[in-house]
Amino acid sequence: MKLSTLTVIALALGLFQLTFLHYFRVFGVQPDLFLVSVILASLFLPERRAIIFSLAVGIFKDVFTLNTFGLDILLFGIWSFLIVKTIRKVSIEDSLSRALLLFIVALLHNIISGLALVYSGNFIPPGIFLRAVFLGALYTGLALPLILKIIKVRIS
Repeated sequence: MKLSTLTVIALALGLFQLTFLHYFRVFGVQPDLFLVSVILASLFLPERRAIIFSLAVGIFKDVFTLNTFGLDILLFGIWSFLIVKTIRKVSIEDSLSRALLLFIVALLHNIISGLALVYSGNFIPPGIFLRAVFLGALYTGLALPLILKIIKVRIS
């Protein structure tokens, strides 16, 4: 996949998350389409471009969301680096393994983001925290096969 195509896809996913995705919340949780674009970059771009692209997506997300500034830039770069290194050793070709990889990354991302929010002084009840962490990661993981199918239809 070319960098220009992936950039357009990431912009479309980001704008969709920022504008319309709140209508598709399940139990107050929505998928993280920015993280999906980081996974797509890590899967389909060379290592250096994937990391730079992920850092750019992290900047885009931090600018337009109300999370802790800089956390997504750091985490997206780390996730991209780790995924690229993992793909060198383990082949991830089917949609199920890609969705499982995204679920694990999203789960870790949500846990770290939630702990950063708690550390900054906000109180989150444990039940709500666990629900948001697990369902957000599950919802994000389930969104990837659908997005890959849409991309394949549009690009082909």
